[in-house]
Amino acid sequence: MRDLFVQQWLACTLRTYPEQTGRFLSHERDPFRNPVGHMLRAALSELADELFGSFDRTRVTASLGEVVRLRAVQDFTPAEAVEFVTLARHAARGLTETEHPRLAPDGLEVLNARIDDMVVMAADLFAQCRLELRAIAARAARRRVYVLEHAHARAVARAAVEGGQRPPEFRGEIP
Repeated sequence: MRDLFVQQWLACTLRTYPEQTGRFLSHERDPFRNPVGHMLRAALSELADELFGSFDRTRVTASLGEVVRLRAVQDFTPAEAVEFVTLARHAARGLTETEHPRLAPDGLEVLNARIDDMVVMAADLFAQCRLELRAIAARAARRRVYVLEHAHARAVARAAVEGGQRPPEFRGEIP
């Protein structure tokens, strides 16, 4: 039952990608040629273990974090980036509709409650990831400005020396 759930969840998740990308992520099994597909398979499998097992929040957070970080840097809106979690409901519904094996209705309620928890966790992880990405971009912008200021200061100093003057002191620091 768990393997069928993972297959259906992965298929639903891969449909959120453009058709050609989804096909590649689905069919290419080499982890070196397809690290994204490999990571998605592994993470969704680990998340399924937790959904059907003890639901250890630490392990759930780690696995969710891998997928959320990936989707945060891809061309997804915030809602689309965490949508893969809600797609687990479709996979769970598929388990109730198939004849072999069948998920009991009370099991479906527990599964849906855990998926709800995962949605909140994924949204929090996405927000943290976006903050980290903004901080990285801000540091990169400060470094670019520093490099430009430093280059300008060296040019001014060089011009001063060539003009027979004492060069000004530059006290720029890398942020």
